[in-house]
Amino acid sequence: MPMNTLPPVAKSFFTFCKKCNADRYHVVLAHTSSTSAKIKCEICGSQKTYSLPKASTRTGKPLTGAAAAKREQTMTSRKSSHKNEYDMLMGKGDAAVPYNMKQKFEKNQKLDHSKFGMGFIKEAMNDKIEVVFSDEVRSLIHNRK
Repeated sequence: MPMNTLPPVAKSFFTFCKKCNADRYHVVLAHTSSTSAKIKCEICGSQKTYSLPKASTRTGKPLTGAAAAKREQTMTSRKSSHKNEYDMLMGKGDAAVPYNMKQKFEKNQKLDHSKFGMGFIKEAMNDKIEVVFSDEVRSLIHNRK
């Protein structure tokens, strides 16, 4: 989606959700102006107004030299460490269990989610599981009766 146009009504797009405190898919409910739209988070259901990003006007200097190299190294190591963990966990020979929020899951199980794909349960609490997917670690609900 180009950054200078709003997504069409009833379409989903990826943006930050303040309530979930994560990047989530949101559905466009209505266009309120030429630069803003009413959207709804597909995960938590919170509604908010989305505005097109304004043209950036930088007053500070861009990072150069050692600071730029440090930031690039941090971002690269973060991505590679997550990818390495995902590859290592998915290499185990267990069969994947389809995700259903009513089912109870255990730690170290493979999970097949309809939206996020294959994942591995890293942590299992009473009503929530932490799942490592190929793109990020996500919290999912489980054991709902």
